[in-house]
Amino acid sequence: MDTELTKLILAGLVSAVPVMGIELPEELEEAEAVYELAEFTVVSTATRTDRLITDVPIKTELIDGEVFERTAKYDLGQAIELLNGARTENDCQNCGTAQIQLLGLPGRYNQILIDGQPLFTGVASVYGIDQVPTIFVDRVEVVKGGGSALYGPGAVAGVINLIPEEPFVTHFHSTFDYFDIDGSDAYTAQFAGYYADGRSNLKMSVYGQYSDQDSYDANGDHFSELVERENFAVGTYLWYDLTEKTRLRFNYQYIYEDRRGGGTTLSGPEYEAELAEALETDYHWSTVRLEQRVSQDFDFALSASGVYFERDSYYGGNFGAALPPVYDINDTDDPRNFYGELESFTYYLDSQFNYYLGELWAGEHTLTWGVQYEDEDVEDDNVNFSGDFIAEITDDQFDNLGIYVQDQWEVTDRLEIVPGLRYDDASTLDDAVWSPRIAARYTATDEWTIRGNFSSGFLAPRVFDEDLHITVANGERQRIVNADGLEEERSYTFALGGDYTPKAFEGAVVSSIQVYYTILEDSFFVEEDGPVVDGVVIRERVNTDGSTVFGAEWDVAWTIDNNWSLNAGLAYSRARFDKDQEVFDDVFADTYNKTPDWSGLVQVLYDNPDFIDGFVALNWTGPMDVANNSTETINESDDFFVVDIGISKTYEFRNGVALTLRGGVNNVFDDYQDDFEEGVDRDVEYVYGPRLPRTYTVGAKIDF
Repeated sequence: MDTELTKLILAGLVSAVPVMGIELPEELEEAEAVYELAEFTVVSTATRTDRLITDVPIKTELIDGEVFERTAKYDLGQAIELLNGARTENDCQNCGTAQIQLLGLPGRYNQILIDGQPLFTGVASVYGIDQVPTIFVDRVEVVKGGGSALYGPGAVAGVINLIPEEPFVTHFHSTFDYFDIDGSDAYTAQFAGYYADGRSNLKMSVYGQYSDQDSYDANGDHFSELVERENFAVGTYLWYDLTEKTRLRFNYQYIYEDRRGGGTTLSGPEYEAELAEALETDYHWSTVRLEQRVSQDFDFALSASGVYFERDSYYGGNFGAALPPVYDINDTDDPRNFYGELESFTYYLDSQFNYYLGELWAGEHTLTWGVQYEDEDVEDDNVNFSGDFIAEITDDQFDNLGIYVQDQWEVTDRLEIVPGLRYDDASTLDDAVWSPRIAARYTATDEWTIRGNFSSGFLAPRVFDEDLHITVANGERQRIVNADGLEEERSYTFALGGDYTPKAFEGAVVSSIQVYYTILEDSFFVEEDGPVVDGVVIRERVNTDGSTVFGAEWDVAWTIDNNWSLNAGLAYSRARFDKDQEVFDDVFADTYNKTPDWSGLVQVLYDNPDFIDGFVALNWTGPMDVANNSTETINESDDFFVVDIGISKTYEFRNGVALTLRGGVNNVFDDYQDDFEEGVDRDVEYVYGPRLPRTYTVGAKIDF
């Protein structure tokens, strides 16, 4: 059975498989795909320790890396939509920023990790979900609900962890895909080489990706709905075993991106356009990690990570007016003064210690504790078209010290309880924050596993928050300051769920249901008006009333036979403010902007090496409230039903060389927003629903 079939089952649910190494009885051969999961189901995000997914006490959902290529999903923003209850939403037609939503909450409430490290800094995360490629990713692990007990600030709605691929054999592959986005061209090229030799203590990978996308204009007004974007990424991972008990790990990745949107022209200087948003970014990250097993009962890991980020930006334009005849660097209305230069450096120090206590009081215990320290420095300046300094927008620093402890208590073979607690001291808060969590797993029968947990999360105000445009915004320089006594934004999530593997289907059907209830307190809000000091508008960040989220998710995967499999899911998430918010003058709402209550997916996969491989997928997005700043109204969107189809054929040659040809159509029925605003005065945030119109794709992959 092709392992790609197995891996697609992982998308969207907690899988149920026997423990690793069990030999399959003959009568279960048709359910072989489910049992093949054993090799791929070791996860670490929920507890920061390696656990089989069947045994992990907190629901962990997976998307496997091989599925990205099969469905032509080449960045994190696209890939996450393979998971039930997770979606990506565009936020701006000019700059193309997007967010990932979990538990019905906006993107700022989830934390994105790379190999367990928060390398998505406050600055880098703004456009990062489109910039970071999937070529190096073995799998994506998602844990929904507050995760601050282990990961500190930011883990409110959930944690998304990108796990890199570690090689076990030497191999190489390269891909090329062309996309026709309703007449607009785009393409992506990738390569990845892996070295692993049983006679050597060294393993390594080298990878890269280049993407180019033309802008897309949906309504013919000569203003972009999708930005023009060029992206380049290259990186390496190394694993070196110094001894049988000591391992060193190192990684480095560099990302360059140039994007531009707006209109009426996307060529020439930005200030000559009626409206333009342009961003050029350089993004470096690196980690060094030492893993040491001291004895059978004790091991530890020490790591240091750094992120260096530069961004040149432009927000504004001439709005159809002639440029002033004489340039004046002090003229805040001159579009030649709307440029920005931002520089950020962040470093992380992380330590983790694991003590395997074995039989102790009332069962076996694994005690995990550690210390983390983060420091982020950001300098953001307003400059002119020649790069000459005009004014300082931000020159600030954020740091946080976190100490955590967790006990994985295996009470019996069927019952496990995991309490945890973390202390955080953030520089932007007056008081320290305590984040508790407790989870439990109970194997009720051979068919049912029950999980329940209480988790907490919090947000501390960062130095940089793109939602507030702390930069040059159409010539108006702004700065955000925290109100006296500002408190953290807190979340408390209660979750209960179960996994069901009916014996009647001999392991070929896996189903999961999860119900959760989240209380969000002291939400941040930035006052619209503020004093002007030295030409800079000072806006204050304050606490407001919170909100409540109730939701439920259901998933099922069915290995029908050796050729066919099905994966389906339905998600309901009702996120409401506790007190109606005044969105516009005398216009109130209790809903979050662009967050639907209902969503769902169905994925059908066909594998036949003697004929073709194929897939059909349906993503449903229910109605949602969308704010329109131009009309100062809140409109309800229609449902969206996005159907994707694709086929592929692999040809085997000598010496292990394989060529795969593929093609497909995304959003077959072109279910796409049809009421974009037009012209220079449009509301660029009035964009919602599926991120792409009907898109045709053809591609090839070579393996050897």
